[in-house]
Amino acid sequence: MKRICFGIVLLLLSVSVFARHGGDLCWGWDDSNPPELKEEALRSFLADSGIGNIYICGQPILITKPLIIDRPVRFEGIGHTAQIIAKSKFADSAAMLKFTENASGSQIRQVVIDGDFLATKGVEVQGVDGIDISYSVFSRFLGTDFKTGTITHYSEIYPARAIQITNSRNIHIFNNFIDRVGGYDASSDRYFNGVDLVREGRLAHRGISIVGSASGQVEVSKNTIRDVFGYLDSSAIYVQSMDCVDRCYYGVISDNEINAFGNNGIKLLASNFNVHYNRLFSNGQSNSVDRQTIGTTSSAIFSLCHSTPCSENIISSNVIELQRAYRGIQAIGEHYVGGNQVTIHSPHITARGMLTYEFSLQVGSGLSHFSGNRIYGEAKNPHLGATNYADGYCINSVSHTYRSEVYHDCDPVLPSTVLLRH
Repeated sequence: MKRICFGIVLLLLSVSVFARHGGDLCWGWDDSNPPELKEEALRSFLADSGIGNIYICGQPILITKPLIIDRPVRFEGIGHTAQIIAKSKFADSAAMLKFTENASGSQIRQVVIDGDFLATKGVEVQGVDGIDISYSVFSRFLGTDFKTGTITHYSEIYPARAIQITNSRNIHIFNNFIDRVGGYDASSDRYFNGVDLVREGRLAHRGISIVGSASGQVEVSKNTIRDVFGYLDSSAIYVQSMDCVDRCYYGVISDNEINAFGNNGIKLLASNFNVHYNRLFSNGQSNSVDRQTIGTTSSAIFSLCHSTPCSENIISSNVIELQRAYRGIQAIGEHYVGGNQVTIHSPHITARGMLTYEFSLQVGSGLSHFSGNRIYGEAKNPHLGATNYADGYCINSVSHTYRSEVYHDCDPVLPSTVLLRH
């Protein structure tokens, strides 16, 4: 019998005592056994409060329903064969692994979590103080397909999320690989029985989503995120502080590589963040509208510092290269934007046939400082004549709506609240 992960729980006293002390649980599994026994073994370990460490390797664990983690647990993969895979269709509201408020201090390390397009969410974390997710792979999560006519109310439409964290603090997500996360939404599907699905967040597909009213540190670094798709609303990394009374979320989003995203590479609705040394590329060119259309990028980095008072976000030393794009960096509120390199290549037409309005760097309001940014590209805003704003700044833009398309008129005159330092 091989020494591979997740053996059948032997009813031997010595093994039982060993397990209760949280020892190595990667033993005694024979790969000739039916894989469903491995799911049963994993659920038995989660039910045993004496087991704090669960080591995974060998034959994949095919799960048929969500795993609920209601206490601190450390999942760790051994070698390159640690896989938890969705075996059957999950409820659209369910995550493959859900950590409750009693699971503070839990960790996931070196584990593959594969939705196989049968699950909407990979990992959901709610109300914890301390979560560490590292060196893992999250792949193939698909939002609700409401085109089939089986969905009768917009509240039953759920976006795809690889990692979803709500009202939690002390969050560390680093060195993970995330790909193929998104949904079927297309331009004609924004409104559902008169409800704006984008405004309701029902098409908000995310690679990493961190939202809440908690006050605590957030670190999202050294992750690789690819193909977060969804035509109207999708972001590779999304962080939002909501209704918090203290400092709210603060921290670092750094050294991530993000390639092919539908709407935003990084979307930040918070203050006290450093967003630096990230590399963002989006080269989606398809005019077709299907479930994997990447679509036109709204902003590679969008930062709205909306708290009162707003504490400065720092956006620095990022490298951005876009095609079919609106903006490289869009900052609203108090910011320092410096040392970034932005390149935009655009044919001026979005996948919905609308003219684009390209600005490499845009600030809407507030005291912002710009220094040492390098702007490249030949894309021009077709509504500003020969002026090439893809090679410059758009200051104090005014939003307009035309046939459900938001666009911006630009005032090229620098107000006193904006400082350009070269």
